Amino acid sequence: MLTQTKALPAGRQGLPKVLTFSEAKYYIFSAVFTASAVFFPWLAHQFHIAGPVFVPMHFFVIIAGLLFGWRAGMVVGIVSPLLSYGITHLPPMAILPETMLELAVYGFSAGILREKKLNIFTALFGAMFLGRLARLLMVLGLGLKTNPIKSFQMSWPGILLQLALIPIIIYLLQKFVFNKREV
Repeated sequence: MLTQTKALPAGRQGLPKVLTFSEAKYYIFSAVFTASAVFFPWLAHQFHIAGPVFVPMHFFVIIAGLLFGWRAGMVVGIVSPLLSYGITHLPPMAILPETMLELAVYGFSAGILREKKLNIFTALFGAMFLGRLARLLMVLGLGLKTNPIKSFQMSWPGILLQLALIPIIIYLLQKFVFNKREV
């Protein structure tokens, strides 16, 4: 069974609120962020807003990692594309494995970097870099026929939106939902 019962030292309290596998809140927050990561890309496609350009699924994975630690971020990053594919067939099967890896690394690294007390911008940029790097290495290492460079070039609007909006979203959630002032 995967559980962690070790409490954080007094100086490590605050955000991210590291959720462990043994906490019920872990499952609730992971389910909410996973559902959001499936629903909002589906909604974008209903209005013919290109998912690969604005990458709406990435927002929820990164935010889960930044707010709730690497466990929640990684679970949301793995489960979201699988569930989305099962419901909507998006992302397409051809890129599903690399998308799962990229999002899992986003969530994992965002959580780890925040747990290391890096500021929100460093953790966000680091997670985005590591996720894209993992995707590129997977494609090159396995000799897949997809083009992660084209994917990266196409998603610039989404990347810029993530860099601009995620810190604001984190700040607002911490201030008004979780009553924390730390960013």
